Amino acid sequence: MASQEQLELLKKGVDGWNQWREANPDTPIDLADGDLRGANLKGADLRGANLEGAKLQFSNLSAAQLEKANLARAKFQEVNLQGAQLPGAMVTQCNFMEANVQGANFEGADLSGSQFNEDVFFMKANLKGANLTDASGLHPNNIQGAMIDKETRFPDYLQDDLEDEDFLNSFL
Repeated sequence: MASQEQLELLKKGVDGWNQWREANPDTPIDLADGDLRGANLKGADLRGANLEGAKLQFSNLSAAQLEKANLARAKFQEVNLQGAQLPGAMVTQCNFMEANVQGANFEGADLSGSQFNEDVFFMKANLKGANLTDASGLHPNNIQGAMIDKETRFPDYLQDDLEDEDFLNSFL
């Protein structure tokens, strides 16, 4: 359950939130199941935060710092994650319908079981070492232009495309 004090502070604005985080770097952040729909969280320092099950629909999380955050089962419909930093984040079983993930850093993130659609493009996103197993709704066009490596894991239904040399060369 989200800390109401932390939730209210974050809703007041990113500048005040980031100042508070700087002054309280060891305080655990618990925003689990919090309602942040439509919030402007651009550049927010949410590193290591517990945002499990958070309602983030229509929010602006561009350039947000979400390294090693727990975002399992969060709702990302129509969220702007452009340029967000999510290395090592737990982003399992999330709904990314129509989310903007261009340029986001998902290096080493666990996105397994998440849902995507044809409007989600990982252009210039870092998917090196990311786990996308059991993700649904992905098409080769969604991941074209993303940075991947041999550690990146995709759903089984994309394996034939990933083994196609021409397709793989599009990532280089």
